[in-house]
Amino acid sequence: MSNISRTPTMKNAPLLPLLALATLLAGCQVTDTPTQEPQTPEETASAEAAFDAIKSLEGTWEGTLVFSDGREMPTSNEFKVVSGGNTVVETLIEGDVEMATTYTMEGGTLLAKHYCVLGTEPTFEVSLTEDGTIELTPTANTPYTVGEDDFVTGMTFDISDAAAQTISRTGVISEGGEDVTNEAVLTKTTGA
Repeated sequence: MSNISRTPTMKNAPLLPLLALATLLAGCQVTDTPTQEPQTPEETASAEAAFDAIKSLEGTWEGTLVFSDGREMPTSNEFKVVSGGNTVVETLIEGDVEMATTYTMEGGTLLAKHYCVLGTEPTFEVSLTEDGTIELTPTANTPYTVGEDDFVTGMTFDISDAAAQTISRTGVISEGGEDVTNEAVLTKTTGA
């Protein structure tokens, strides 16, 4: 039998914090957050204007969603400003299916991530056009391919009539190798 002790001694005690830190860091995971190029002051101002436009939609909007393949269903979008104004969570209900999209500023860019019933999570860069349309376009590193994967490839919100409590939402979905579009005119039913 050996006289070697398996319990920590004062001699190796200073190593314990380092081992604990190494164990903690080994358990950390790198997120798949898209890396964005640094934005110019003008691009950042535009992204912030788009974020303010999304925030201004806070409340619930309802209507009928009409698909290019002839389907129709009730739909609602609820926008909620959370995290001290740093994030907007959109809860989207199409028929009986609930999905979510988050909007947040990152490095001068407004990013959206859509958690879809199709099982995909595409990320989008969000912009606001001069005519009052919020456009969501896929980021360069969205890991899905049109024609191969089923996912939302783009969305728009025409908010030019938002003061009249009406907006228009369109979407394009790559589904089964085909583009399926949808559109809804939404009326505000509750608001912040």
